[in-house]
Amino acid sequence: MATICLLQGAAELEEAIQLADHVFRTNGQVSMGTAYPVVFSPSLGQSFGVFEDDKLVAFMGFVPAIIQIEKARLHIYSVGAVCTHEEARGRGYASRLMSAVIEHAQASGASLILVSGHRSIYARAACYPFGSMKRYVLDASHMPARNGQSAVSGIHVRKLQPTDWFRLTELARSRSSRYEQSLTDLAALIQNEAYASNVSFRHQVWVAEHDGEEAAFAVIAVPGNGKESERPSFVVEWAGGVEALCAIYAHVIATEEVKRLQLQVNWYENELQECLTTIPGESLPNSGLVHLVNLEQLCAQLDPYLRARGGSAAELTRRLELLDDEQRIQALFNMPAADGSGITGLPLPFPYTVGLNYV
Repeated sequence: MATICLLQGAAELEEAIQLADHVFRTNGQVSMGTAYPVVFSPSLGQSFGVFEDDKLVAFMGFVPAIIQIEKARLHIYSVGAVCTHEEARGRGYASRLMSAVIEHAQASGASLILVSGHRSIYARAACYPFGSMKRYVLDASHMPARNGQSAVSGIHVRKLQPTDWFRLTELARSRSSRYEQSLTDLAALIQNEAYASNVSFRHQVWVAEHDGEEAAFAVIAVPGNGKESERPSFVVEWAGGVEALCAIYAHVIATEEVKRLQLQVNWYENELQECLTTIPGESLPNSGLVHLVNLEQLCAQLDPYLRARGGSAAELTRRLELLDDEQRIQALFNMPAADGSGITGLPLPFPYTVGLNYV
């Protein structure tokens, strides 16, 4: 008989790492336990497994986080590293795990669950696409620069130095929409190379200085071991001034650190969008899916953000409770109709989900 439970203790979590490595990793790829330590964290103890006769046969990583949107703090979970041993597939374990994590999120006071996949089990669990972004691919024809010196006077681009962490953390905290990250979180997440490890890429961290002060940084994933790849290098996360950021992009391309650079730009990142107006962009949603755990809880957590715009949690709850879950997700995250019938404060300026905190 199968048992579903929270994984507790190092032995059970090590078994989960071995199962995830068996399903997701090939020779030469770093272990899932190294790339995603919070998924298998005994101190957090949030991930779920299915046991048959004391053997772990299915696993669902479940990681809590706080997303800050201006003064609002959203309590969210992320689902990832979902896997079932091939001998136990077809028994509905993934669906049962999804039900278990939703119940756990409700009890924890979470408002949203982010899901990194698009499987049918997530659709059945009321998980929906969300958000609006543009994807750009830059190459040498777009942003020339030479020898670390930007075309913009006073901006110098270099790699991360050990003395940068305080300033990088302050730059990261200056973003109006972001995952909560301490200084040590930021350093660890950069080292973990979570999503980059899935495609055998490695992180580089570039810093732009303006008049000797750190003005922007970008974490860029590049092919591992200097190998060529058909996939372009891509921006994982960034913070700081847009002018300094564009200087980083120009530098890494012009110096052939990367030949092509892919970046995702959210609908609300207007200044960066303006810098890229001459470059073709592909419109697409945010990555993955989202599940609304509790409408009243979400609206309450959004209240400081809403009040800054003349709205309130009570008003948003009243407007959204008339809709079904899919319509609520559309109202919360997708661009409103051109007729001006949108709701105050919506859509929410939500961060890109395949950044450093990807699960």
